[in-house]
Amino acid sequence: MTALRAGFRTLPRAALLACALAACSGRPDAARRKDAASAAAPGAPSDSARKPGPPRTPRPDSLRALYVNGWAAGSHARMAELLRIADSTEVNAFVVDVKESDTYLSYARTEIPLAKEIGADQRPASRWFPALLDTLRAHHVYPIARIVVFKDRMLAERRPEMAIRHVNGGVWKDQKGKPWVNPYDRRVWNYNVAIAREALEMGFQEVQWDYVRFPDVVPALQRTMAFPGAGATTKADNIHDFIAYSKQQLAPYGAPITADVFGLSTHLEGDVGIGQNWEKIVSVADAVQPMVYPSHYFAGMYGFQQPNQHPFEFVRLAMEDAAVRTRWVRESGRRTGEVIPWLQAFSAPWLDDFTYGPVQLRQQIQATYDAGLKSWILWNPGSRYDIYLPALRPASGAPSALERGGWKPPRWPVPRNRLSLMIRHRESPAKATGPATDSAHPSAAPPRRPAQAPTSALRKP
Repeated sequence: MTALRAGFRTLPRAALLACALAACSGRPDAARRKDAASAAAPGAPSDSARKPGPPRTPRPDSLRALYVNGWAAGSHARMAELLRIADSTEVNAFVVDVKESDTYLSYARTEIPLAKEIGADQRPASRWFPALLDTLRAHHVYPIARIVVFKDRMLAERRPEMAIRHVNGGVWKDQKGKPWVNPYDRRVWNYNVAIAREALEMGFQEVQWDYVRFPDVVPALQRTMAFPGAGATTKADNIHDFIAYSKQQLAPYGAPITADVFGLSTHLEGDVGIGQNWEKIVSVADAVQPMVYPSHYFAGMYGFQQPNQHPFEFVRLAMEDAAVRTRWVRESGRRTGEVIPWLQAFSAPWLDDFTYGPVQLRQQIQATYDAGLKSWILWNPGSRYDIYLPALRPASGAPSALERGGWKPPRWPVPRNRLSLMIRHRESPAKATGPATDSAHPSAAPPRRPAQAPTSALRKP
């Protein structure tokens, strides 16, 4: 593997592109048809008004994406495996790590002075991103850049004046002893926008902000945080303003700017304690991606004692909450972004022995469609999806292997009394006398991750 990667890096970009095109020459016609219904992002500049850059792959009308971590993106062999999935199935997009929560950039050769100063360029997971983007374009795969924003340990350590402060002085640290940057600091905003510019100029066509939030910590730790420059601006308004600012700064690229959020944000009123208010974010981002992994909800949520064992019901309820609340924003006269759930493509052995496979994945996809949504993204921390292939339909849209084998979509009427308290009050004020679970109350804290959960298996917004 090492020799293969070393040899691959020595090829010139033009040769890599030629190889990619050659590899694509046998691509089935059905796979090419995935792009037939593609459309530009709403409100995007015309081609003549966009900033010049590499050729573009049209944004699919229905996004069906895989998460690709930086190390997988840096491996020729792993990318060949993932492209094989995209070539043979309905998958038409990759969400690729550009900046992870450990601060490091996944790509080599940045021109951003601050990134060089703090050493964010010292551990690139990939040295062939431009060639990779050529390859994705040749395979008609839409590339999305995932950029972690406010969970930036190294920036907070090397430039403590940009960090969240402790009320007693010094740099504040979370329960793991890690500092975060101050979400109110415009220097932090500009640093991440600069990374997004490099990604877009490299050939990525969409920016996905992750960890676009404040730390999720217990109340005792929350009370020790101080945010220089906050003034009277609330956490929720600050997150909204960052997304709006990034859209304005990146507008010449004509790229959608999207945001990952806690799954619980679709259900709770308020900002979940981390600045993620559903109505504010869905009205400013071009798409909002709630992470509705059943394994990440606590016992009793939506009325289920074992959320991880109810993938269809959980995604269905969470997406119904999201769809209804988004419709209300739209009916108020404001624009709204698309709702695109992150779905669980991994098992959670720290919780139980319930295994996620093709059936559980197809259930989540069906739940998304039943809520009236059309796009989804799969999360697997290792970017390994082979066991889920039977759940994916071919590029032609024909039934998947699972469906051909007799699997039928669940038929489950949504119990309206389990939806968000906001929805129950509005749909039936006389009956909405209280929350079905403690989690429905606006002041409820976000669900806590199980203490024994291995961090390598988790994805948090």
